[in-house]
Order: sequence, then C-alpha cells, then structure tokens
Amino acid sequence: MILTLSITLAAVIITSILIIRNLLVKNERLSDFIAKQSDAINTCRLKLKEIDDKGFFESDDMIGWFFKALKDIQESLNEFTLK
Repeated sequence: MILTLSITLAAVIITSILIIRNLLVKNERLSDFIAKQSDAINTCRLKLKEIDDKGFFESDDMIGWFFKALKDIQESLNEFTLK
C-alpha cells in the first residue's frame, strides 16, 4: 500500500514539475515576443517623428490625410507598448 502510494506521489510530482517547466518556457517566449513588439512600435513612432519633423507631410493636402491616418494607427499601437 505504501509502495503504491509512493509511486503515485512520485509520478504526480514529476508530472507537475514537467508541466510547470513547460509553462515557464512558454511564458518566457511570450515575454520576449512582447518586448520585441514594444521595441518595434517605439521604433515606428520615432521614424514617423523623424520623417515629419518639419510638418511638411501633415500640412500637405494631397498626402496629409494619409499621414494623419498613419499617425492615428501609430497612436493606437502606442497603447500596446511596455511602459
């Protein structure tokens, strides 16, 4: 009886350790992915500012609406950055 209980307990502990390790690896991968996405969003924000630092694109009627749409998209993406 004690031997069966010990084997069952050992199996449960080993299975739990493997499951926890797997979840930790997945969590680390997702954390890295989120950090990379945040860096990419920040880089896009800086590039948009660099492109239109003088305000030429925003003030031009022909491409102003497109640039404004890009800025709106960037603002939406800024909400997903790590702070």
